[in-house]
Amino acid sequence: MKVLIENRDRRKSILMSALLFLLSYVFGVLFHNIIHELGHAITVWVQGGTVTGFYFHPFNSSYNSSSYVPNHLLLYAGGAFFGLPITIIFMLIALKYRSSLLFPFIISGAYGFCTTGTWMLKALISPEITSDYTYMIELGTPGLVLLIVGIIYITFGIFVRIFFLPLAGIDYKTNYETRFIIYFTGILPWYILQALFNLFVNDFPLVSLIYFLIPIILFLVFEVYISLPLQRKFKVFKQIPRQQIKIHHNIAILVGAVILYVIVIIVNQYFPLQT
Repeated sequence: MKVLIENRDRRKSILMSALLFLLSYVFGVLFHNIIHELGHAITVWVQGGTVTGFYFHPFNSSYNSSSYVPNHLLLYAGGAFFGLPITIIFMLIALKYRSSLLFPFIISGAYGFCTTGTWMLKALISPEITSDYTYMIELGTPGLVLLIVGIIYITFGIFVRIFFLPLAGIDYKTNYETRFIIYFTGILPWYILQALFNLFVNDFPLVSLIYFLIPIILFLVFEVYISLPLQRKFKVFKQIPRQQIKIHHNIAILVGAVILYVIVIIVNQYFPLQT
């Protein structure tokens, strides 16, 4: 009977952690897109310009439209660098309160760093795929700078994800099997949905799947395999005790995600992009 209860509790714990990861992506990715576009908007306002519209989407690229601004390099860089202080603020809050309710904001920041770093490297490898960073290169930003910053961003994003894994119920005592199950049920579904959206809605070529495989493989390697020895060996990854994920955590995050998506729908509808 004791074994049956332990197995039941273990399955419930895994389910709660996987659901927390999935809902954190549902909330966190869109939240990152909003922060990124607000970074661009701030550079517009700083230069005396006017933001005339926004478009936010969890799977698609997000945009804002604005009046003319003199410094376009600052405009393109604003999205990438505005997220840094925001992420650090949420890290400090999460470090203080150690609540699983803050995990979506950690995912948002870490996702933002890894994605931004990937796009910086992509601008060097595939300049035909236009982005903020290909425009920055055209405006004179040295490729070496983007290479270094991109690597730093990806490294920092991975560190943040591993450091705060205990908020999702994963610490140095969590074995590989459990990590693997949580990854494939809580993280992988989001990337599959994102890939399908871009293939069938945005008509991305099939070869573009390689860019979706990169983060999948990256997180599989670091969050499943490398995170365990890191958590066991280095004290820095033991700063936060493992949190027990409860159903009310996931319900609260789901409600927050619904509110965020409703706000985005309203903004997209009543404050649309101006061509």
